[in-house]
Amino acid sequence: MRTGDSDVIRGRRDPNPARILPLRAPGRAGQAHLVWAYQTHVTAIYQYVYSRVGNRADAEDLTSQVFMKAINGMRDDVSVTELRSWLYRVAQTTLADHWRHYYAEETTELLENLAPPPPHPENAEAAQRVEALLETLPEQYRRVLELRFLKGYSVREVAQELGLSETNVKVIQFRALNRAGRERREN
Repeated sequence: MRTGDSDVIRGRRDPNPARILPLRAPGRAGQAHLVWAYQTHVTAIYQYVYSRVGNRADAEDLTSQVFMKAINGMRDDVSVTELRSWLYRVAQTTLADHWRHYYAEETTELLENLAPPPPHPENAEAAQRVEALLETLPEQYRRVLELRFLKGYSVREVAQELGLSETNVKVIQFRALNRAGRERREN
């Protein structure tokens, strides 16, 4: 560890000003304003974020992200209410990013389980009975049942394939299964 590093760790200023990076860029808020804004608004922003995520660790992380994002765009020529509104807006977008990322992972896992591969018929006789039963149904009923149960499509995929609404596919599937059941009992 260098001599200057131990001073920084102990909270002392580094005597070498060339190693200090400026926090203020032209047209942006100065360091004193950034510190004041943080100290003034951190509790309110934390409470807002905590009320949305419900756990302390995520709320702390997201609050720090809010202020890290805010450093780049914060100005010192706005009123306190404008600054507060802007910080809440940064918090809202940070939360939206958090939830988008959080749910994107869950959706990926869910999509893998939505469309299992179609089961292979266990015996040829059962496959022949299914084919014979499907031939007795109207074309649209048969097509929906084939896509849903033989090819393993989801309701959404069937709707896209046939150019129907998802609700319409569910109704057709219900009617097709009822009709197939009646046909089976009659034969």
